[in-house]
Amino acid sequence: MDKIRLTNHIKDIELKNKIFKLIDKANTCLKNYEAKSTEFMNPFEVKNAMDIINSESDLKYHSDGGYEGAERSVLSIYPFYMEYEDIEQPIKFIQIDGNFKFRSVSHKDYLGSLLGLGIKREKIGDILIHEDFCQVIVSSDICDYIVMNLTKVATNSVKVKEINREELKTSEKKYKDISFTVSSDRLDCVISGIYNISRQESLKYINAERVHLNYEKITSASKTVSSGDLISVRGKGRSEVVEIGGETRKGRTRVKARIIL
Repeated sequence: MDKIRLTNHIKDIELKNKIFKLIDKANTCLKNYEAKSTEFMNPFEVKNAMDIINSESDLKYHSDGGYEGAERSVLSIYPFYMEYEDIEQPIKFIQIDGNFKFRSVSHKDYLGSLLGLGIKREKIGDILIHEDFCQVIVSSDICDYIVMNLTKVATNSVKVKEINREELKTSEKKYKDISFTVSSDRLDCVISGIYNISRQESLKYINAERVHLNYEKITSASKTVSSGDLISVRGKGRSEVVEIGGETRKGRTRVKARIIL
């Protein structure tokens, strides 16, 4: 598979490098008749990866994040005559137990403790937080290392064990609902309203390539935002646009959104 030809349309250098690695794995599958798996990717990256693999009829793929609706997934690539159930599974599951009554811990705490072990972010999938424990989908090759070495999350002592896929319990996201009006449905206007910052400041985030819309890095402030879109601003957090529509008497557009806590 020709890396240059297949990635000519991709402008984001970070995404292009990930797709380069994907194509290298695909070429190994074609040459050695074996299965390969990527690291964890977000939905936009997975979509681009699938488009590339679909161009080669001798390959099949399977996206697996551990449970239905997972945000981050691993893509397995294998010869057309194989089935996903026949290959070595690329992900495993761990549960982190601790006494969190006196100090609650957040997604950031769990992720920070895992990264503190020297693990790359791309080796970690979704983190499912519950009141007394947390479950994490991880790359198979680092599962044992985490079980043996993770002893604390923030200041809390924890115990870690491997669990089966069937033991996963999904967790509901927590939100803060907000409403505001904007002069336009441009990305910079909506970001300004959601995070209560000036348009000049929202432009700085966009120009610094710190803004993603539906997981895609956006560098144009004039990008249109629609109902149902997911916005991520590095340093500010993530939010979902619930509804855009309806005008005030002054001609401004009403927006309903919710910040993911």
